[in-house]
This record gives sequence, C-alpha cells and structure tokens, in this order.
Amino acid sequence: MLQSCADLTTNPDSTSNNENQKIQIISPLNNGALMDGKNSIIYSLAQPYSIKFIELYVNDVFTKNIPPNNDGTAPQITLSLDSTFVGKQLSIYLIYYDNNGTSSKSNVVKQISVTGDTRIPFKPYNISLVNLTSGICNISWKDSSRYVEKYELWRKDDFNGNYSLYQELSGNSFNVNVYNLDTTKIYFFKIRGVKSSGTSTFSDEVNTSGIITSGNLYPPTNLVANITGSSTIQLSWQDNSTNENYFVVERSLLNIPFKRIAILTQNTISFKDSANGLVVGSTYQYRIKSYSNSDSSQSNTITVKLVSGVLLAPTNLTGSYNASVGVIQLNWTNNDFSTELINIERKVGNATYTLIRQINASNNIFLDFNIITNENYTYRIRGVKSSIYSEYSNEVTISTN
Repeated sequence: MLQSCADLTTNPDSTSNNENQKIQIISPLNNGALMDGKNSIIYSLAQPYSIKFIELYVNDVFTKNIPPNNDGTAPQITLSLDSTFVGKQLSIYLIYYDNNGTSSKSNVVKQISVTGDTRIPFKPYNISLVNLTSGICNISWKDSSRYVEKYELWRKDDFNGNYSLYQELSGNSFNVNVYNLDTTKIYFFKIRGVKSSGTSTFSDEVNTSGIITSGNLYPPTNLVANITGSSTIQLSWQDNSTNENYFVVERSLLNIPFKRIAILTQNTISFKDSANGLVVGSTYQYRIKSYSNSDSSQSNTITVKLVSGVLLAPTNLTGSYNASVGVIQLNWTNNDFSTELINIERKVGNATYTLIRQINASNNIFLDFNIITNENYTYRIRGVKSSIYSEYSNEVTISTN
C-alpha cells in the first residue's frame, strides 16, 4: 500500500499560504481541466532547494511520491487518469520534502474537470526494419503520443503495388515480426496510431531491401559485390527506373562516411572498383544512388571484405554442337587448384548473360541439353571460392543451325 511520508514534515499545512510559497502548482488551474491518459502537473519550486521527494495528493488522498532527478533537479510530475474519471471533478496538491527535514504544501487546485482525450495521436517515429532470416523481418518504432488504442501496419508489395492494411496491433506494441515474405520481392511498410478521437499520420516508410526512395524515382536494387582480383571488387545491380539521368557509386570503409568514387551513365548496371585505393584485408561498404531531373533514390547498402588471394581464371573455353544428340559440349582448362566451383553463364542471341549452372571445380566439361535448333548460344565461365570470383574466361559462341 502506498503510504505518505508526512510524518517527516514540520507541518506542511502551516506553510500552505498562496503567497511566498516554496512550491506552487501552475497548471492545471482552479476550474481547469485534465484529460484521461497521462497529464503533466506543472509547478514552480523556489530556490534554494534540496529535494528529498515530492508527494502528489488527489482528492486529499496520497497518490505517489516522486524523487528528484539524478542530478538533484526538480522532477517531472505526471498524473495518469483512466476513463472512469471522465465527467468527475478533482482537487490536487503537492507536498515538498527537503533533505534538511522541512516540508511545504503547495496551493490546492480545486474543481478540475476530467474530460475525454480528444487529441489525435502523434506520428510514430524512428521506424526501423531488420531482416532476421530469409522471409522474416522485424519492424520497430517509437511513439510520443499520450495514449494509443491500437496501431495499424500497412504493407505494399514491390514498387508498383498499392498499400493496404496488413495487421492491427495493440496500443502497447512497439515492434512486430512479419513472416512468410517472398525473398524475390521488395516489401514496403508504414504504421500509424489509432484512438477513438482520430488517427495519426503515417510513419516514414521502410522496406526489406534497405533502399531509399520518394516513390517518384525507383532506386537500384539487388546490389551485390564480388571479389574478382587482389584489388578488384565487381558491383552489379538492377536498374528499376526509366527516368534516371545518371548513377553515382559511393564507397566507405566500415564506420567512415561514404564518398563518391564514380559517376555512371543512365541504364548502367555494373561497375568494377579496382586500382582505386582498395586495401587487402579492409572491409568496404557500397551503395548506388540514382538521380533524375528532380529526385534521387538510393540502393541497399552492402558490405564486403577484400580478402587476400586471387583466383586464376579458367582458360581455353571451347564448345561444340552434336546435332544428332541435341547437346552443346563445353570444355575448358582450370588453372587454379583452390577454385571450389565453376559458374557457367550463357546468353541466347543478343540477350544478356544468365547463370545456368554451378558445378564442382573438379570438372572441366559441361553438357547443355537445354537448347533449341537454329539459335546462337554464347558461353563464359569463372571460378568461385567463398566470396572470391575469378575473372571470366574467354567467350565462345555455338550455333545450332
């Protein structure tokens, strides 16, 4: 049970005049109003003071005592009222206790009406998304609203999707997990607070790819980095916009601000960072920005450690077509015994290269049965060890005419 410490007082009622008072309540006033939820009690405290604690009384009943701040300064005093107080009237006062054993009672504020809280919640802030594992993310936020009944989490799938209500959460929530996400998609989220008096504006937007966009210029996505030499990092990304003027490549040593290292023309989807101050053993971060006439956007940020060691590229890639069997046979020379895997890439006609198979590096032959007649197929291969990639081999084009 809460108990008053009035036995320490030197009779605070004897010092409760409204003139020359040690402690005075400034807000609320007589005949004023408080709302359901958390309310601030504004008071003044005359210098000098050495606070032991301050007591709050409501309707002449001790409610709580409040210690000073850690530095000895006067604490904030709040009064929380639930909806059962709405329509009733209260009186409140404070008692100040000094470290020297004296005390002083404030003015008594009377006939305070309690009304429902008609204020609309504030916009949630500091919204953040963390990808926990494949297909699962966590969304967290903060809110300085006095009272929120529930939160609405809204979701949009990919750039061209439309936002819709995804989940309702209790007003005590400050984070939530989202499950069963398709890792080939980008999901966008925003949140807002809801109470009977109204709904807050939406928070800022977060997404599963860590990109930044206003929605008018779609940012690059799927930024990846491969180590292709002792001092070479190959970047590639997906260009999602048709209205960019140029791209900017930014690089940072871990925990050091980003710096621009290249400006690239529109529709560019790759960049080789080499002989540009890279140091073996260092960890770098990269991001790609795109710029239109009036907007900018930013890709996800990736981290890569430039480890020592270089893979020698496969050489002497050759190919032949066996029309009777319907297969193209590739052969090559593997020049590096530490290579673990071989990536085989192919393009059809004038299309772009795609990875069609990854095989163990102990092999130096590959049979491609997934072909049709009267077509031209071009191949290239490269070695892989962990996150290290060799340079590409020579290209070879095979006709199935």
